[in-house]
Amino acid sequence: MTGLSALLVSAAMLPLAAQAQTYPPSAYQGGVPSQTQSQTQIDGSAPLQGAPQQTQQVSPQVRADTERAMHYPLPPDFMTRAAATIAELQARNIQPPNSHGTSLSETIRQISQVPGLAPVLQSHGFTPESFVMGMTTFGMTLAASNGQLPTGMPSPNPSNVALFKAQPEQVTALMQAMGNPPH
Repeated sequence: MTGLSALLVSAAMLPLAAQAQTYPPSAYQGGVPSQTQSQTQIDGSAPLQGAPQQTQQVSPQVRADTERAMHYPLPPDFMTRAAATIAELQARNIQPPNSHGTSLSETIRQISQVPGLAPVLQSHGFTPESFVMGMTTFGMTLAASNGQLPTGMPSPNPSNVALFKAQPEQVTALMQAMGNPPH
């Protein structure tokens, strides 16, 4: 990933996914172990096995941020606009702050304070909130579709999964804009 894309994704999605991987599935299911199949399966793919099983419970903020990101609806043109936005931010050398470990609300606040970033986002139809939420949702939906999230995580918004299936070229284009081509 390029510097900008890595910061955007780490600022938004990775803290949630990384923190989530340190919690047992029961932390996402109200503390009650589930006998059901993983909620992160898409298209019958096998769930990620071997996620650390610690007794730690997920914080209310991480739980809320994870739920918010996994259920956020991506607009049909999100991937096309996001790829163009990333390209423009890179061309202008606009770097967001490192927000690793912060809440989504704090990340959005920090992103909105970066000089020159808001006008670029606006020119592509985004607000700081819609861009951070969209990028977070994109990354988490992609991770879930590849079986890269621990069991017990909330399932992605079904309309986002359908969007990924209907627009595989745009998924690839956004991944390439982020400097992370599909394997």
